Parts: sequence; C-alpha cells; structure tokens
Amino acid sequence: MLVFVFLCSGLVWAAVAAASIVTTKHNLSVSGPGPVKSGVEGRVCVFCHTPHNALVDLDGIHVPLWNHTLSSVATYTLPSSPTMRSTPQNPPDGDSRLCLSCHDGTVAIGSVVNSGAAVSTISMSGTGPGGVMPGEPGGSGSSNLGTDLSGHHPVSIEVNQSLVNDKDAQCNAATVSWRVCLPLAGQPVQLRPTNNAYGAAMHTRTGVQCTSCHDAHEDSPPGNKFLRVDTTDPVLQLDPLCLACHRDCDLACQ
Repeated sequence: MLVFVFLCSGLVWAAVAAASIVTTKHNLSVSGPGPVKSGVEGRVCVFCHTPHNALVDLDGIHVPLWNHTLSSVATYTLPSSPTMRSTPQNPPDGDSRLCLSCHDGTVAIGSVVNSGAAVSTISMSGTGPGGVMPGEPGGSGSSNLGTDLSGHHPVSIEVNQSLVNDKDAQCNAATVSWRVCLPLAGQPVQLRPTNNAYGAAMHTRTGVQCTSCHDAHEDSPPGNKFLRVDTTDPVLQLDPLCLACHRDCDLACQ
C-alpha cells in the first residue's frame, strides 16, 4: 500500500510540475502549441528529463535528471568590455550549459540520452537542417543563439561581495554608471550554481546563469520569452529584472 501511495504521489507531482509548461513552446510533444514539435512523442518532459539513466551531475553541479544530449562546443565567443571585471566560465556550466544544449543550434532538438526506445533521436518537425533549433544562428529574435554569445548578458559568472566591492570602486572612479548588487530574497532574479570563482572572497559558487532571469517551465504572459518578470508591461518593462542586480551609481544597494 505504501509503495502504491508513493507512486501515485509521484505521478501527481509530475502532473503539477508539467502543468505550466504544457501551454508553452517548451512543450515539444505532439500537444505542443509551438512550431517545433514531435509528430509521434506524447510525453512532455522527456525532451529534457528522464528518471532513468539521466545525467545527475555536470562538472560537480547537480542538474535535474537531465536527458537532452549536451553540446560538444568547447569554446564560445563570450561578452567582454573594458569595464567588465568577471571572466565567464567557457564553455558555460550548470543551467546555462543545459539551455545551450538546444539553443546553441549544434544539437538536434530531439536528441536525448534515454528515449525509452531503441532510437535516441525523437522525430521532430519545424526544426532547422539536421533537426537543430530553427533560425539563423544569432539572428535577431531567433532562439538559435549560435556559438557567439557576445551580444548577450554574461552567464556562468560568480556574483559575490568581492564583485560588489570592485564595481563600487569603479563607480567611485566614475568609470561605470551602474553598480552590482546581490539580489535580495524575494526578487525575481535567482543566483544559480556555477564553478566560476571571482576575487578573493570566500566563494559562494553561485552567480548568473540563463535560469537566473528565465524560467524554462513557465512563459507568463505568453510571448514573454520565459522571463521571470512580465516584460510586456509598458511601464515596468525590464526594470524589476535588471534592478534586482544593478543600481545606478548614485543609488546604494538595498
């Protein structure tokens, strides 16, 4: 009886966990609403997760029973600027590496580790050549980011008090206009695990990843690019998201 209850509880949990993703473009099953979908696979979670033979740890970072084939790209073109203090991990690690397994456009979207069948690639429609993310790599508005990430916010960078202090020093020297703050509890941005280390402080091994600003399981309202804040609001726009970590040099971190 206990085993039965446990199994039923697990099924209920799975249904709840999948409830918010089923109406988004990340539902790649036959029921998916987006242009990229499978014509044969009815399971929603299998494209990213599997309870058996999954990748559980990636470079020492725990990942959520990962099932999608990882990209083999060893070096990406990363963001850089004269005032940028952090050196991002290359290739990105943690959650960002998981996102890039589809979004760098080098791995077929239907390529999984465990499909539960003899084939390891789920048949898809609406993809680019070779079954990869459609769209010109790095093209405007395309979900195919390519391997040149230089135009995007840096990921796989540790955010700690040393970085906060060093950006404060840049503010005081008037070399930048924005300081970096540690996001407060309750704010939409989430610091996520990374192996990247910054400065001489005791390392938190947490920082900015793709999932700091994006929630892959929920796109609310629809078309919000899975961002954790409603950026379709004409007044707020990106402010709550950006201001979770960035403040004008004239304003102190709260």
